Amino acid sequence: MKGVLHTCCLNWRVIVGLAVVGLGVWVAAPNLLGAAVPLLLTAICPLSMLAMVVSMGRGRATGHVTPVPVPDAALDDLATLQARRAAIARDIARLDGGSNPVMRDAAAVVEAAEAQGVGGARVAGV
Repeated sequence: MKGVLHTCCLNWRVIVGLAVVGLGVWVAAPNLLGAAVPLLLTAICPLSMLAMVVSMGRGRATGHVTPVPVPDAALDDLATLQARRAAIARDIARLDGGSNPVMRDAAAVVEAAEAQGVGGARVAGV
């Protein structure tokens, strides 16, 4: 039964709850059972989705977020890529000759970032 519930994304608590409701209808008003069963079967999917949303919300409400460790190699790659990007922006600005105001502004931003140490590591030969 567990395999069927997982492939259909049905919550077992919802199925048990609706079965209890069906039994209650059968005991209280047996003549309404024929009308209640299709309604209860139709309600399984939306109620299962609602149960999933509620359970996911509870998981996020705790506020415990586990940070994902970033390998040092990835940080080194990021610094290298930032340095290459800055070098390319300088090259474009130099080749453009300063005629394009957007590129001139971009070159100024790169130079300011490098002056503040934000531009990343220098790459030899770039």
